[in-house]
Amino acid sequence: MKIGKICPDYRIKPWKPAMHLVPHLTIETNMTCNFRCKACYNLNTSHVKELETIFNEIDTGLQKRKADTITLLGGEPTLHPNLGEIIRYVKSRGIICQLLTNGYLIYKDREDILLTNLVDSGLDRIILHVDIGQEAYKDPFEVLHVLFSKTEKFNLLTSVSWTIYSGEQGYLPNLIREFSNYQNFDGILALLEKPVDRAILPEFKRNDYPNLLEEHLSLHKNLGLQPSVYLPTSLDDQSVSWLIYLYFINAKSFKTFCISPFLTRIFQKTYLRIFKHEIFGKPPMRSAFGVSLLATALLEIFLKPSRTGSFSRLIRKSSSFRQLRFHYLAIQDGPSFNKEIKKVSICYGCPDATIRNGKLSPVCLADRINPFLRKSPYEEVHEDLAQLVFDHLGES
Repeated sequence: MKIGKICPDYRIKPWKPAMHLVPHLTIETNMTCNFRCKACYNLNTSHVKELETIFNEIDTGLQKRKADTITLLGGEPTLHPNLGEIIRYVKSRGIICQLLTNGYLIYKDREDILLTNLVDSGLDRIILHVDIGQEAYKDPFEVLHVLFSKTEKFNLLTSVSWTIYSGEQGYLPNLIREFSNYQNFDGILALLEKPVDRAILPEFKRNDYPNLLEEHLSLHKNLGLQPSVYLPTSLDDQSVSWLIYLYFINAKSFKTFCISPFLTRIFQKTYLRIFKHEIFGKPPMRSAFGVSLLATALLEIFLKPSRTGSFSRLIRKSSSFRQLRFHYLAIQDGPSFNKEIKKVSICYGCPDATIRNGKLSPVCLADRINPFLRKSPYEEVHEDLAQLVFDHLGES
């Protein structure tokens, strides 16, 4: 999807961090899982890694990119018997540690023993992959309420990972309204449904699946949101792979105040200049929230005085700012065949790359281009695709 179709006449530029400064890394702890999600891209569901292997992959990943955040995932990472030790190792490297989980074991744990262990180990943020594509959850909203009530007791930052399925578009505004009241809710990672094996073929028809434009229009119509930045694809700066929104929201009135692309760029450049690396997982508006809000509003209004009304509506009936929150929303599109260039495109720099056999590999393609121990559960390894991906990530 071209950015011009999503945001015509809106001055937004692509975010293209240097490859060694891509600020995020994922680590697969195990591929075993207690769910089989509708859009799962994992082919190997029996692999469990030893602690030494995981520690080596963390070290290798941090040699390849200056990440400020590592996300532990699977499979289902809460099935790993030594998850607490893995979290402590990530934290020992001075890195923000996130956990992407379906939350089932936490949901069923009445004593919150598992969650207590995760928090005590140093976990910074939990990302709950709960959506309508999981048969084990009859009512994902009810499950999320239970999980949010648990994580809020620990003051643990909590995000939602939600897959947007065909015929089920437009849920994102409902998600935001439903859970904004929780103070520890800080964002949504949304993924457009797209079958990986078909999407990388020339005959793939994108119109059969959800797209970024319809999700953006829903967010803009219902909540007045505009994107703050986007990550392009590996082949085209004007094609969007991640559409990212940064915004303040009133949890009572649902009025929003978005961070403009211009101010986002200024913040990114300033942060890079001062700290010598890109920002990813650190919640920049959490510290001194009131000061951050007022400083942001003053800058935005100085740049565009017409935004005064939007800020006024945001803070109205906010109970002296107590109802205000800062959220992120990232909508991800998966790899696809670019018919103009006749090559497969991936996310620029692949922020969600993991380490497989010593190489950075996109998690959504890893089983297909770089299987565990070179033993592929797939019919064939896509050698041409592997070369293209590794060339882009500097792994040739």
